[in-house]
Amino acid sequence: MRMDTQLARLLAARLCHDLGGVTGTLTGTLDLVQGPQDEMLGLAQEAAAGLRDRLRLYAAAWGGTTGDAEAAALARLLEASPASPRVRFDLGPLSPGRALPAVLVPVLLNAGLLAAEALPRGGLVMLSGGAEDGIEVRPEGRDAAWPAGLQALLRGGTLPVALQEGPRRVVAPFLLLLAAEAGWTVSLAQGTGEGAAPLLLAPG
Repeated sequence: MRMDTQLARLLAARLCHDLGGVTGTLTGTLDLVQGPQDEMLGLAQEAAAGLRDRLRLYAAAWGGTTGDAEAAALARLLEASPASPRVRFDLGPLSPGRALPAVLVPVLLNAGLLAAEALPRGGLVMLSGGAEDGIEVRPEGRDAAWPAGLQALLRGGTLPVALQEGPRRVVAPFLLLLAAEAGWTVSLAQGTGEGAAPLLLAPG
């Protein structure tokens, strides 16, 4: 398991680093353009800035290069999620006043990304709790439902089977690998009524 996550993180870090250099050059060049700021130039600047921020999110979630971080910093990273602005993230109740340990940063970012996938029509992802007692990840919105691959993995499905679903479903198995590496468990709450059950992350 350690080799699986280490290789994946190194590959993600390499991709984010190589693409980040090009993106930084593009963003800087567009910012230096003189003259009237027409609509097309504004769209190009917005797209370049969005790509830069998304690479920062992926580097933190998949590259494993971050240190301890406060919830506000994680919220800013998640704003660059592919689901934004259709999906919003509320991390206000998460570890208020205390930084989250570095080992949990990629776990929580991936949990947030996975919860966004549970909201096909948009909505709100809320993270609450803390490193001592556990963390709850709750997707709230119309037709909210966790990806089938996550539920299969939690029922004992194997990683090779989960990966057969393709790149759009890679977050769930990676989240479980990262959580296990950090010594945390992942489960779904029971008996919560309508909507998607909260995802529970707990220290092992």
